[in-house]
Amino acid sequence: MQRIPVSLITGFLGSGKTTLLNRLLRHPEAARTAVVVNEFGTVGLDHDLIEASDDNVVLLANGCLCCAMRGDLVTALDRLYRGGQSDKAATFERVLIETSGLADPSPVIQLLLGEPSLTARYRLDAVVTVVDAVNGEATLDNHIESVKQIAVADRLLVTKKDLLDADAQLADLLARIRTINPAAPLLESEEVLATLCSGLHQRSTDTLTHQWLRAESYSGVVSITSGKPHDQRFSSFCYTREEPMSELALELLIDAIGENLGPQLLRIKGLINVLERPGTPALIHGAQKLLHGVEWLAAWPSDDQRTRIVFITLDAGREMVEELVALADRIAANTQRARQRASHAAL
Repeated sequence: MQRIPVSLITGFLGSGKTTLLNRLLRHPEAARTAVVVNEFGTVGLDHDLIEASDDNVVLLANGCLCCAMRGDLVTALDRLYRGGQSDKAATFERVLIETSGLADPSPVIQLLLGEPSLTARYRLDAVVTVVDAVNGEATLDNHIESVKQIAVADRLLVTKKDLLDADAQLADLLARIRTINPAAPLLESEEVLATLCSGLHQRSTDTLTHQWLRAESYSGVVSITSGKPHDQRFSSFCYTREEPMSELALELLIDAIGENLGPQLLRIKGLINVLERPGTPALIHGAQKLLHGVEWLAAWPSDDQRTRIVFITLDAGREMVEELVALADRIAANTQRARQRASHAAL
């Protein structure tokens, strides 16, 4: 069964997420789009647009999707899916989820990647973060949630640029955004709308991996050192490895990352060269304690067959990750030697 792509639209209060959604729903290409909105306050989607969406818009009005409302998100997506199965007029090809402006998106990512009732029907396609150019710097200084929203993004949209008094103000904000997230492209609104309408992953495997992983963007980037109040707590980097990793070491590493980083792991995505499966790399994707199960590609998407794992973390850097990798390698090697000795003793 082909899973339905889900895009997450996040950004702080007043950044322009709902405006983006309202514009999107007017696009002809968005005709078969279901929208789930975490309604915070009184400003929501245009009423006429909700009526025009064949009731495929679910307003969640009681709090934050990333914590207490996660169960309701599962219910909403299940209701949408069942409605589409029972009524052809209610079928849809993609889902957009708008989070509360106060939400940390990582638990929502975790839910979309790890809840079995969702992963059987849906796949996470993209995280789009909207940033208010006028209030962006102050918001980043005072609200760590806004930094997280930028850090985990696949695509970034800066709004209200025309309201700034000086070009230098925008340049400073863009430089700070790029420091927090060196990989996500900074797009204009029409480019974001086209991305949300088409789906990032409706393309070749090669394009998928390069646009999704974007490992080259982390070259030389170890951690954030901008000196800003919240930014220093974040690290974004790519762990690269030439030699293949054993399948057991990969399993141990995934467990160790979940247990040792937990909530500090805002997002991880990687392409792994596994010793026992040459030519068929492992794809991993996750957030926080729960990591999505390994998927296997039929072939390498390019000539580059190195292991590349992108980490976006809070209060945990490259050194900890490298220690966990080394530990997984040692345990896997010791386990393999013990199995060989037991096998020889049995002969």
